[in-house]
Amino acid sequence: MRWRRVLPAAGLLAGWVATGWAQSPPVGPPPEAFSACQGLREGTTCAFEAPHGTVRGTCRRMREPTPVCVPAGGPPGPDPLAGAPAARSPQGAAMRPPRGPQTPIASRYAGAVRVASRLPDTGQGSCFDDHRAIRCPAPGEPFYGQDAHYLGAPRDYRVNGDGTVTDRVTGLTWQQAHNPRRLGYRAAEAACRRLRLGGHDDWRLPSIRELYSLADFAGVTGQRAFIDPVFEIHPPDSDQLHGDRFAATHRPEMMGQTWSATRYRGQHWDRPGVQAAFFFNFLDGRIKQAPIDGDGPGLFYRCVRGPAWGANDLVANGDGTVTDRAFGLMWQQADDGRARTWGEALAYCEALTLGGHDDWRLPNAKALQSIVDYRRPQPAIDTSVFRIADPRGWFWSSTTHGEQPSEAVYVCFGKCTSVEGVDVHGAGAQRSDPKSGDPARYRAGRGGQHDAVRIRNDVRCVRSVDGP
Repeated sequence: MRWRRVLPAAGLLAGWVATGWAQSPPVGPPPEAFSACQGLREGTTCAFEAPHGTVRGTCRRMREPTPVCVPAGGPPGPDPLAGAPAARSPQGAAMRPPRGPQTPIASRYAGAVRVASRLPDTGQGSCFDDHRAIRCPAPGEPFYGQDAHYLGAPRDYRVNGDGTVTDRVTGLTWQQAHNPRRLGYRAAEAACRRLRLGGHDDWRLPSIRELYSLADFAGVTGQRAFIDPVFEIHPPDSDQLHGDRFAATHRPEMMGQTWSATRYRGQHWDRPGVQAAFFFNFLDGRIKQAPIDGDGPGLFYRCVRGPAWGANDLVANGDGTVTDRAFGLMWQQADDGRARTWGEALAYCEALTLGGHDDWRLPNAKALQSIVDYRRPQPAIDTSVFRIADPRGWFWSSTTHGEQPSEAVYVCFGKCTSVEGVDVHGAGAQRSDPKSGDPARYRAGRGGQHDAVRIRNDVRCVRSVDGP
């Protein structure tokens, strides 16, 4: 089954998947997961046999009327990125597939305020509250100040007709086609160096900032990729999934992991000596990191050419602000050390007066990622100009994540950890959290690596140097 740019909705209601399928996944938890909890109370430990071994967990009520055995607890799931292929296991709540009909996201809000920025816009034009899509609020109303309310540099692609696409905002030229073969990091680097395309031979693997410039947050997990339709992309087919490390924790429509050239300066999974590099997943809209040597994973790659793009030019202004002259943005120099829900973060920035300015806003995903300093493991920010109250901090963006309207994008400036404290994704990774709620509901973590959930994250506000 080959899926093109816009992914069909069929089969996306699967909330529980036994891995190994190549066409349509089964819908809902497997029958064995219900049988394991028959007659048992919620919170009781349970186990059932799956095609790839015994699954142990806890009886919980999800959306189903009766308890179901949910894999939970214990150490983080097997690292799908290193060593021998991880043993496959049934994927339940730990897999984070789409959990019901997805909400389409517009690419532009007609009432958006134009703001000066030299960063490509995220492309998100719908508004949301903590749970669902809503009419875009007016100034002063709850949830005003989110991504759709502000329009930065509109994305501007030129299709060159020779297999390449030029981004007029960044000046970079990209390979338009999807490379269907998943390669290790060094093989992907070599493939880009060997590429002859559009009359050019100076292709390279992009940095994570360059790669993230392509991120399109009108993307919806399982339905619309997180990249503009001018680019081709496919999920891996069944042949490519054989022995793939990610097959243990991802469905094919979530497997758009694409290498960047940017190395992680910390330790992959806290393992000394294991070198790793960041990637962006164009099918699930997140940044993570993976090992680059040995029997590491095969990921997709997309080559780029042109002068390196994305370096900061930071200047401390002496009034509690920092200007990034590279992108035309001014930043709050020190966060206030108070963790907030997403709605509270929006309101805080809208109300902030600092450095003689009152037009602050919560940064969108691309703006926030633009101040990650990937030369540093924790905190991944330039501490010569910025102050960070908690070096372990994760910071909210104004961007809702396309997996669920109830989740928003955040960036880990500290280690991006599991509930067990293992640095599974790396400082500088981008994930998503519920916008509100009780973190105690997520004691077992989320995803195949048991991602920790904080819900109350840190905040650093931004404004445009030239104003709206």
